[in-house]
Amino acid sequence: MIRRELTELHQILVRAGLVVRTAGNVSARVGEDHFLIKPSGLPYDELTPDSMVLCDLEGKAVDGEALKPSSDVFAHAYVYRHRPDVGGVVHTHSPYATVWAARGEPIPCVLTAMADEFGGGIPIGPFALIGGDETLAGHRGPAVLMRDHGVFTIGGTARAAVKAAVM
Repeated sequence: MIRRELTELHQILVRAGLVVRTAGNVSARVGEDHFLIKPSGLPYDELTPDSMVLCDLEGKAVDGEALKPSSDVFAHAYVYRHRPDVGGVVHTHSPYATVWAARGEPIPCVLTAMADEFGGGIPIGPFALIGGDETLAGHRGPAVLMRDHGVFTIGGTARAAVKAAVM
């Protein structure tokens, strides 16, 4: 069930123009100690439920997994270790958000829809500390920009994290 939903959620990102080729990923918590994530280097049109990679909270693939997890696996693992309330993490290279990330600037809250979804602006974190304490400290909103990289969103479920990414 979770594997099939993850496959479908990745297709939402493709249709929204937030990811291309193999870049970006969605993950979903599985129980307290694991999560599923898109494999590294697999194009979106080749994703299947069986291609999702089960990882522990250190970002290591569970024994028996045939594919390698996304290169962003450690950022996802960090979030799951430090935020037990999070059930889903998304990473995209959304064209507009990535421009802000490349400039190293937070996205100001200028729309009511943005205030409703994010509770304020979207902060910028340093590239070297993807998913690090400095980025998460003091900000509990569902989105953060990673300087020179892209955007990460979180949610109580993977679907909620995708909703925030599409916003």
